[in-house]
Amino acid sequence: MKKIIGAVLAATVLGMLFVASFLGAFRAPEPHHVPVGVVGPQAVAGQMAAALTKARPGAFDLTAYPTAAAARTALLDREVDGVIDPAAAKLTVASAAGRTSATVLTTVFQNVAKAQGRTLTVEDAVPLPAGDSGGIAGMFYALALVLPAIAMAVILSRAAPGLTAPARAGVLLAGAVTAALGNAFLAGTVLGALPGAFPGLTLASAAIVLTIALVVAGLLRVAGPAGAGLAALLFIPIGLPASGGPLGAHFVPEWYAAIGGLLPVGPGGDLIRNVVHFDGAAVTGPLAVLAFWAAAGAVLLTVPGRRTTPAPAPAPVAVPAA
Repeated sequence: MKKIIGAVLAATVLGMLFVASFLGAFRAPEPHHVPVGVVGPQAVAGQMAAALTKARPGAFDLTAYPTAAAARTALLDREVDGVIDPAAAKLTVASAAGRTSATVLTTVFQNVAKAQGRTLTVEDAVPLPAGDSGGIAGMFYALALVLPAIAMAVILSRAAPGLTAPARAGVLLAGAVTAALGNAFLAGTVLGALPGAFPGLTLASAAIVLTIALVVAGLLRVAGPAGAGLAALLFIPIGLPASGGPLGAHFVPEWYAAIGGLLPVGPGGDLIRNVVHFDGAAVTGPLAVLAFWAAAGAVLLTVPGRRTTPAPAPAPVAVPAA
């Protein structure tokens, strides 16, 4: 009976963790420090920043660019989420970087222009593909990579427990490439949700799968089945919402977004987005996070596995003399 009660309580706590994490992150999205480029001198950016700070404190971080071309380059290089040109009354966004951010920027600056009696022109420099008009493909694709990576490490540990660390890493690498090819083909070619960058999408997907699989395999080696459970909790109910999911990291609580930036799921999603939609811009940071976690998993694979206490030998049975 105690085991039954314990199982029910454990399942309840697990469900509460999912609810607290996902709803805590997404139930009341508010922008914080959304980077915006301003075409014009620093004085113009300062005036606009003061006005925006008064209306929505901490929502936007403005950076001045001398020309519209320089600001647009910053947008395509993922340095800013939008560009406002006050002289031309024009806002440039990139919805492929985040539909929520593009929508919020459009609403805010249209209201500013309306208050000034002006009409704002809005351009979407990098629109979402037709296969992902809702802007949710990145979040679910990341989840589709995390789950098989965890399963791969668990299945391999049970099917071939005696593999050496290099051999296990090699099998995981082959499995990561295989999973990446299948997922990239389905998401990019068949469904058209992440189109036009199949080689890059495949490499990025393989990096994410391999990273997660190495971490799970390493934790399995040092902590047993509990290690896989820990990794699953860390990467799914914490890592996914902390990354901002479909909203983006600038629209979940800042402390949570800071955690998400250190876990592989959020940077992995950024890597996918930047490879597919922005020609590989700003991938150094995400790759560094993935490399750190992959290296940590590889190190754990070399740690001696848990030792189990051998069962005591059976006591000798006395044989009565004839």
